[in-house]
Amino acid sequence: MAPPSSSSSRSLSKHIHGNNNNSLKNIQDMTVIASSDFRSSGGENSSEADSVEKPASMSSVQTFDKLHSNINKSAGNNARNPGEGACSCCYQITYSRTFVLRTLLTLSLLVAVAVCTFFSYGILRESEREVGRQTYESIAASALTGAQAIALRKLQGSQVIATLMSHIQPNKADWPLIEFDGYIPVASAVAELSSSGTQSLMVFVNPDETPVPVFEDHTKMVYEKQGRPEDAGVNDHGFGVWRPDPLRPDSCEFDDCRVSDHSSETDWGGKYNIQANLMFHNVAGAGSLLFNIYSLRNRGVHIESMFDCVGFNNEADSTEEAYPSCAVVTDILELAIRPGPAALIFNPILPANDPTEFVGFATTSVHWEETLTSVVPDYVNGLTCVVSTDTTSVTYEIRNGQPVFLGLGDLHDTEYTDFARTTPLNTFVTGAGSSANYTLTVYPTDEMFDTFVTNSPIKVAVGFFGVVAFCTCMFFLYDFLMRHEAQQRRNILEMKRRFVRFISHEIRTPLNTVCMGLELLESELKMAPDKEDAMGEGVDKEDIDFWSNVTNDIKENAHTAVEILNDMLNYDKLESGGLNLELTQVRVSELVERTVRQFQIQAVNRRVNLKLNIAGYDENGESSNGDGNNNKKDLEAGGLCAAAAAWTIIGDDVRLGQVMRNLISNALKFTPAEGVVDVSAHYVPNGLPDAKTMCMAEDECGECAYVQPRDGSIRIVVKDSGIGLTKDQLSQLFREGVQFDANKLQHGGGSGLGLSIAKGIVEQHSGNIVADSEGVGHGTSFTIELPLYKYRSARRKLKNKDDTTITTSSVTDRSEDMPVPKRILVVEDAVSSLKMLIRLLERAGHSCVGAANGQEAIDRIQEDIAAKSANTSHVPFDTILIDFEMPLVNGPTATTEIRNMGYEATIVGVTGNVLSEDVQKFKDAGANEVLAKPISMARIDAYWQREKQRLGSSIRRSYTAVSMTGQVR
Repeated sequence: MAPPSSSSSRSLSKHIHGNNNNSLKNIQDMTVIASSDFRSSGGENSSEADSVEKPASMSSVQTFDKLHSNINKSAGNNARNPGEGACSCCYQITYSRTFVLRTLLTLSLLVAVAVCTFFSYGILRESEREVGRQTYESIAASALTGAQAIALRKLQGSQVIATLMSHIQPNKADWPLIEFDGYIPVASAVAELSSSGTQSLMVFVNPDETPVPVFEDHTKMVYEKQGRPEDAGVNDHGFGVWRPDPLRPDSCEFDDCRVSDHSSETDWGGKYNIQANLMFHNVAGAGSLLFNIYSLRNRGVHIESMFDCVGFNNEADSTEEAYPSCAVVTDILELAIRPGPAALIFNPILPANDPTEFVGFATTSVHWEETLTSVVPDYVNGLTCVVSTDTTSVTYEIRNGQPVFLGLGDLHDTEYTDFARTTPLNTFVTGAGSSANYTLTVYPTDEMFDTFVTNSPIKVAVGFFGVVAFCTCMFFLYDFLMRHEAQQRRNILEMKRRFVRFISHEIRTPLNTVCMGLELLESELKMAPDKEDAMGEGVDKEDIDFWSNVTNDIKENAHTAVEILNDMLNYDKLESGGLNLELTQVRVSELVERTVRQFQIQAVNRRVNLKLNIAGYDENGESSNGDGNNNKKDLEAGGLCAAAAAWTIIGDDVRLGQVMRNLISNALKFTPAEGVVDVSAHYVPNGLPDAKTMCMAEDECGECAYVQPRDGSIRIVVKDSGIGLTKDQLSQLFREGVQFDANKLQHGGGSGLGLSIAKGIVEQHSGNIVADSEGVGHGTSFTIELPLYKYRSARRKLKNKDDTTITTSSVTDRSEDMPVPKRILVVEDAVSSLKMLIRLLERAGHSCVGAANGQEAIDRIQEDIAAKSANTSHVPFDTILIDFEMPLVNGPTATTEIRNMGYEATIVGVTGNVLSEDVQKFKDAGANEVLAKPISMARIDAYWQREKQRLGSSIRRSYTAVSMTGQVR
């Protein structure tokens, strides 16, 4: 709507001026008063404000300087006063005691530091040794576990080859003339996986059954197919099976003294008529190919042991348990292919189709240096490793993480015998009796432990002594600075408190004048059309509508500023646990309907369709409207179903109304024009079964005097068709200070604390609040669920239009809601606020008396008491509305004086000081209630209504409690 023209404004002014006894002048006066209130912030109260608030603006340094100056002045006065000697003596005694205590403390610290230095050195040195021992334990465990794992992999490598060959050549008849073209790549892969250098295959050749030359010809053909070198299996005597020359001299090298072997005879007396020829090797040109290893005793005895084991397993009956394995690990020996201590693992091959036949075995070489490689970190030095069998031992020492051979036998340092850590290397169970049992034992050395010995204990001890000595020297300075800092902190905290108090008071006070002035202006504008006929001239309705809208916009923004202040204070109360609830019986359906109606005009102005949907249930759990559908209605339809009207919760109706207003206000803010905001409430029969029981009254022991039975829960949903929220925004929604899309669709700002406060209030009522949205552009819904309670004693019978009796809560007689004229004492030091509040109250039908400060209020009460004594028909004050900050005597002090005079009228503090300590101070002084500025007639009437309901509820609770105990029948 466009602003009114100048002619229309003059016409409107003329009508208002003519029809309301200089009403326009009154409005202009109010405007001037409001402006002056913004500039002077209180008129006559400026002197008091100066006297009260100036210290708050003083810097902490100035405050400290002023305090210091006062102390100096006081000291100077003492020097000139007779009591100087006594005070000075007391001060000197106190100072002497402090000096003695500090001296004793210093000496104690020096003695303590000497003792601590000595013990710290010993403790740190022992700590280093302990670290060395623990590190050794860790390294030893790692070495033993790693070596055992490597030995196990080597055993598994021979098992893989043996199992593979038993299935590739599954028939005994195929042996020893077998073929396996892919042996070299397969065995090489197994060797790499098992951390072994060689994987070879031995076959048994019985010269009486398979002539050796036939075997040699077959093997040569197989070597050609496998792609081995032409000299594979070739020695000085040519291609064929060989053995070491039994007549070789001691100086003869193993590879240079080979002779052809076509017989099964041995030099050591082997009992089997066989050859054990190395037929396959993972190295294509291995020099040991076609070596008859049965010809050597240190191999042959193990082959015979495997034969004995296999034979035992074949002959075992049901009463005997066969051996799980016939594998063999040889004793420590040296292999020609690589120098150093080693062993061989033999794994017998039993063809898959003839499992009782022993046709050959797979062999894996075990070089103990390989087994100990990389089992500890590279930084380890000085770890002794002893590999032992029942007959032989070899010793290695770890250097930079790698094993170095020291020699045969157990060569560890006997000083560290107690540190020995041992583990078995071959843990498998075998029936071959010749198999050797290997163990690995590790020991530390001086070199290993010396790694952890440092000069740190001496350095730490000296440093400790120096630090303590330095701290002792700095103690006095620190003490002085800390006392100074503590004083500064106290000054700063006091300044912060005074600043918050000052801001709250100085913002609310001018806003109080503005809001009351706007309320009076609205009433003047509403009365203007009624006086049209008296002037005989027309009034432009558009002008009235325009100025009404302007007034509403100004009031709405003023209330927004107040809400931000309230949010900050309420959030602080929630965080500190100081948000107290005034519990009463609350008819939740009436609360929801009343709150929704408060936003009807705002919704119309924003062109948003605000709907109310309340669905009730009767005592049998059926829908109250009979068809199971929700009872949807517009706000103008009015009326609640009987069951819905009976919904009762125990709570603080003011705080719950605050939650509802916050949710509906947010919904309207974020809903575009032509959108919908739907507020619904429905009964949940078994809702919130675990909710904490709310108690309105406690007995002498602090226990709940009477526990009301539960009656399900009420679920309130505020759903809008606005911009919606993402999942990420939903997860942050109830945190403090969170605002989304603050510049989109939102008319007016906020503190971002509203939802956080709402969540805290709902949870204090043993309920819960959740938000949900299908995403951006799909709106948002907020759901509140609160526990319901049964109050059957507060119900009465009503008749519906069909004369069917239903049970519902007591409906307040509308005649009781009519305002009763009261006689009110208004105490306010700001002249503008005093005038406007008196005018508002008088327009509501009340009679008022004004007072500019607390002393005048006391005088008025004394006059009223005297008048009452002189004239029994005199009507005393019903209510006293009194400000906090006033000259001469402030509000709490005046309240205390009034209560001391025995005056029992209702006292309501009206103040901009809304910190918890200020409110409590007012109530402790005797105030019944404290209302924060800006004040309005609606809030005053709401308090009177709450007070009337509270008194009624107290009477009903007393009657109920007495009835339950049987004292009244």
